[in-house]
Amino acid sequence: MANRIIGLDHEQVAPRNPNRHSISVQLIPSSIVAGNTGLIFGKFGSAPVANINSNANDFVLNAGAADGANLYETTDKAYDTQELWLISDTAGQIVNVVERSVPKTVVVTP
Repeated sequence: MANRIIGLDHEQVAPRNPNRHSISVQLIPSSIVAGNTGLIFGKFGSAPVANINSNANDFVLNAGAADGANLYETTDKAYDTQELWLISDTAGQIVNVVERSVPKTVVVTP
């Protein structure tokens, strides 16, 4: 995946993926993208709420911050394989979303 523009409407940035190994989201620093001065709210499985006081979000990012589900073993899955939704409290925020999957293992028995 690559850079995405997140605004005031919910946006699904990653579909449900049972083979997900890792996923991370970073709000590009404002030193690189001057307009990135807002907050990004993320939630797995359903749309988040663009409110810093809400406990309905899985994570909140400010400029330069990152969050993700990353595992060290190549055969493990990420902790959350549901779809990932983002919303911002400011229009036109640029985020980078990176997802990696592990191929499904097929066991063949004679």
